[in-house]
Amino acid sequence: MEFKDVFIIGLLIGISIFIRLWRQSSKTGKANAKIEESMSEETQIEIPIEKTPYIRKNLMTKNEWSFYKQLKPIADELNLSVLCKTRIADLVDIEKGLNKSEWQTAFNRINKKHIDFILCKPENLYPILLIELDDNTHDTQKGKTRDEFVEKVLDKAGYKLLRTRGTSNLKEQIETELKQ
Repeated sequence: MEFKDVFIIGLLIGISIFIRLWRQSSKTGKANAKIEESMSEETQIEIPIEKTPYIRKNLMTKNEWSFYKQLKPIADELNLSVLCKTRIADLVDIEKGLNKSEWQTAFNRINKKHIDFILCKPENLYPILLIELDDNTHDTQKGKTRDEFVEKVLDKAGYKLLRTRGTSNLKEQIETELKQ
C-alpha cells in the first residue's frame, strides 16, 4: 500500500468518526465543541451555522417579566440597577487549593444555576441584593434541595438573598433586606 492510499484511508476514517460524533452530539443535545476538540485542525470540517439547532427565545418567562416591571421602578427609587438571569458561577468563585477534580465538581454544582434578579449599585454593578422569584417548582423536593444548596453557597459568599412569591409588599421586603 502506498502512502497516498494510507492517507486517503486515514482521512476517510477521520471523516466517518466526525460524522458519527456529530450525529451523536445532535441526538444528545451536546455542543459541537466536543466534536471539534476530538479532531485535529487538519481534519476539522466547518458546520454551516444554518445547520445548527439554535433559535431565539425570550430572556424571561412571562412571570419574570411581570415581576421585573414591578421591580424596576422600586430599584430606580432606591437608586439601584437591576440585572437578571445571572449565573451563580458569575457571582461566586471556587476556593483555591482544590485539586482539579474537586474544583470541577464544585464548579459543576453552580455552573448551570442562576439568580433571577440582582439589585446593584449603578456606578459599578456591585451586587447589593439577590432576588429569587419562587414559583411552584420550588415546592418540590428537588426544588427545595436546590434552594437549600443555593442559599448555603450565597450565604458563604456573603450575599443577601430575598426569596419572594410575587410583588405583594415587594418594596417593603427589599427595604427590610437592605437594612439587615
